Amino acid sequence: MHRLFSLIASAFIVSQFFISVVAEEFEITEFETKQLSNQYFSEGANAGDLDGDGVTDVVCGPYWYRGPSYAERFEIYPPVDQDRNRYADNFFSWIYDFDGNGKGDVLVVGFPGTPAFVYQNPSESESNRVHDLKPDPLIVDSAVNASNQGHWPKHQVLDWVSNESPQFLDLTGDEIPELVCTRDGFFGFATFDPNKPFEPWEFHPISERIAPPRFGHGLGIGDVNGDGRLDLLFSGGWFEQPEVLPASTRWKLHVVAFSTSYGGADMYAYDVDGDGDNDVLTSHAAHDFGLGWYENRGAADGEIQFKHHLIMGDQPSQNRYGLVVSELHSVALTDVDGDGLKDLVTGKTYWSHHRQSPMWDAPPSVYWFRLTRNDEGVIDWVPHLACDQSGIGRQLSVCDLNQDALPDFVVGGMKGTHVLIQKKRVVDREAWEASQPKFFVSEGLRADRGEVPTFNEQGYIQNAVEAESMEVLSQSLGSCSKQNMTGFSSSRWSGDAQLFWKAGEVGAKLNLGFEVASDGVYDLAAVFTVARDYPEITVAVDNQLLSKSLDLYHYPDVKTTGLVSLGAAKLQRGKHQLTLSVTGENASAIPAKFVGFDCLVLQPEVDDKK
Repeated sequence: MHRLFSLIASAFIVSQFFISVVAEEFEITEFETKQLSNQYFSEGANAGDLDGDGVTDVVCGPYWYRGPSYAERFEIYPPVDQDRNRYADNFFSWIYDFDGNGKGDVLVVGFPGTPAFVYQNPSESESNRVHDLKPDPLIVDSAVNASNQGHWPKHQVLDWVSNESPQFLDLTGDEIPELVCTRDGFFGFATFDPNKPFEPWEFHPISERIAPPRFGHGLGIGDVNGDGRLDLLFSGGWFEQPEVLPASTRWKLHVVAFSTSYGGADMYAYDVDGDGDNDVLTSHAAHDFGLGWYENRGAADGEIQFKHHLIMGDQPSQNRYGLVVSELHSVALTDVDGDGLKDLVTGKTYWSHHRQSPMWDAPPSVYWFRLTRNDEGVIDWVPHLACDQSGIGRQLSVCDLNQDALPDFVVGGMKGTHVLIQKKRVVDREAWEASQPKFFVSEGLRADRGEVPTFNEQGYIQNAVEAESMEVLSQSLGSCSKQNMTGFSSSRWSGDAQLFWKAGEVGAKLNLGFEVASDGVYDLAAVFTVARDYPEITVAVDNQLLSKSLDLYHYPDVKTTGLVSLGAAKLQRGKHQLTLSVTGENASAIPAKFVGFDCLVLQPEVDDKK
């Protein structure tokens, strides 16, 4: 059965629609957004059965909301509004029946580097009694507070939880979940005794002390090598779970750059391209830009090799549909549309670093990216807007809130507590066709960015003069050196190297020598590097200015400009001088004024009159 999918907007509810076509029927699935609270209590939210009635409830911060209407909320611990200009004391919540009484308890992890607590769900005689229901003016959609007889017993189970994407799931295959995190610089996981679940848990380090002591971005679980055991993923690689004694031994480290920056959010191992092995998916920079997947290319010299594929970057041209979303601090992987392929769910963590993050004031959106594969094996991730009012926090939870076998989303964060519930309705063909996502059509590249160059079998750009091999004739300021660029995965450099000039100041000049083999008119182009501490420059050949100022600032990753056209120049055989001048800097740049120069490309013009 063939199905097609897309989006359509509604003027009456905050939702977007996913459309499937079966024969002549056009069915839309909408995400209806319901705000349970606009108060900032937590960076995460979750769902599960808390009162034992078989209906899914929602928990966020100090409150749980009774399903299916979520119109009543109950206190778990004393509520305190959190300061939006700082950070909450509650980041993550998971619901699990630790004591086996049929009701979910709540595991809470707070600000990185602080303890983890389990709030024990009391018996019916001790809690969840509804008294004197009073509307709360801060609650949206008629939710009301239900006063409690008492708050839930609080148990500290771990003294220190770090990393900003901890996971609570069955890692070791013993059918009991573990808390996967870092502690005191070690990657590892914490276990509890099922007979004494509220007593202190034991942390099991699996690595050497290589993790950030308190924070750290990027963490996940998945079977990377296909041996049937779950491995631990982080932005710098993966730890292979041993066959025996996983809790009492160090796991083998495989170093891989699973980020083009400092690390993103939740990480997954999943067979994206359908070739039988698992690839890796994650965001790249939790407070900046980037979403991608790393294709498993098989083993070479005993190590699995990965190829990076960018799904969405910091420019519209880096996504087939022109989408740019910043602050992807949480990522979920689930089959949203029921086609048998898992999709990515993420969005904007609104105000994640307050005004420090790029596009901090953009709409607080939630997107899901539908995975598609065609007969030629081409992979696409089609973005669909689920909500533009809630955003996400550090934890985005996927669950079936209304038992209709459709994934719903639960989010907490600076914008409050929200549930995004999937629904369906039928539309006509015209509505369906109008709602199809459109490919991005660029109006032209920036003047200081060019097309991706073609490399030969030796790894060099055709007709290129390598900048690092040019003679340094003179420099007014700074120093020059050859820099190996193989450690940067966002771009490719000719010969895997560049000339690195520490210019330091506006007005600095660098004169380089190069040779031309024969007289003629040449189309000149250059490839430079862009980074957060790079300035604006001009380029001249034999004192003839060839470019306006080129802005080499870029954040967060390091990449090339591509082939930037410098125009045509008549050059005689022999030696010539190329001059780089620092003319200024982007207002967002770190004021180091470094310059990375990859190569100069000289393409002889063809004389059509001959």
